[in-house]
Amino acid sequence: MPDGLKRLYEAIANAEKDCGLDWRFSYTRLAPAGDAGFEIELSSEDVWKAVQRHLEGFSIERIEGGRAVRASLGDLAARITLLSPDVTRPLWVVSSVADVRREGAHSAELVTQLIMGESAYALKAEGDWFLVRLPDGYHGWIRSWYVRETDAREIASYEAAARTIVEGNIGYVLSEPDEESLPVSEAVAGTRLAAAPADGEFRAVALPGGKKGFMRGALLAEADERLRPDRDRLVRRSMRFLGIPYLWGGTTPKGFDCSGLVKRSFLMEGISLPRDSDRQALVGAMIPKERVDSLEPADLLFFGEGGKVGHVAISLGKGLFIHAYGEVRLNSLVPGDERYDERFSKIYLFARSVLR
Repeated sequence: MPDGLKRLYEAIANAEKDCGLDWRFSYTRLAPAGDAGFEIELSSEDVWKAVQRHLEGFSIERIEGGRAVRASLGDLAARITLLSPDVTRPLWVVSSVADVRREGAHSAELVTQLIMGESAYALKAEGDWFLVRLPDGYHGWIRSWYVRETDAREIASYEAAARTIVEGNIGYVLSEPDEESLPVSEAVAGTRLAAAPADGEFRAVALPGGKKGFMRGALLAEADERLRPDRDRLVRRSMRFLGIPYLWGGTTPKGFDCSGLVKRSFLMEGISLPRDSDRQALVGAMIPKERVDSLEPADLLFFGEGGKVGHVAISLGKGLFIHAYGEVRLNSLVPGDERYDERFSKIYLFARSVLR
């Protein structure tokens, strides 16, 4: 590897370290660009600025309004570009569930999921895939068929009318107010819909993207923004997910990973948490390991080996917890309880209280 290129790699790695970012929050692509040297794409503005600070000895020329630079050192030439989304034209999820993958291929790792009505910002497009930045800063690739590019004002208008939330795990939007009618779409727990008042067993609903249909009223509830987050209500919602299989990267009742179960349960209560357990472990008030008897329902329990967080669960109180491990299940930290799990007891690290 040429010395200049090695220094570029080191500059990018140091910049990401300086900013406290990893691949989940910072996209980097370096590729040969013919006689011109190398093409480098970065998604983080902080990393982009830090990289330039680390390029000591390189000649830097700014181009394209400051969103790209040419850097050269000896025979090495590189064009470094900051990928910047158009925040006025978000991608709106119009499918029930949208997979977000580490690379633009269905065989790539599933890193997270969005549900209908949620949105992301496109950093670039390659074929049928978009590299996106999610509202929480997460990065990944989403297939174009899951989303529709739209105006941010259209999403805001829909959200103002979407005062109803899907409470059932999975429900169907039907073409007619009749169980025998053809389906229009499905909707998973947490999806926000614009729904008309109840008319018998069904309610007319409008979906993101323009589809309309009818859904059983028993699967819906009004999303009252005035309600304060409630521990018992959050626990009751999470208990509805018991038995749902584990899915790496899953955040819906079609499959959860441990932090996905936590994120979805809290989001339905109006609380947005980070996507992964290591980040969730930084939120809320610390509860030391020794105070397991003081855990309240909806506190978060964190587990891991070598002191490193790798698993999260939701407390039900008195040492009992719900988590995604093989499937969404109940276990206990209390010896003698039939649900006691010695392995988890040994790797229990601490808890955090998110709700006050």
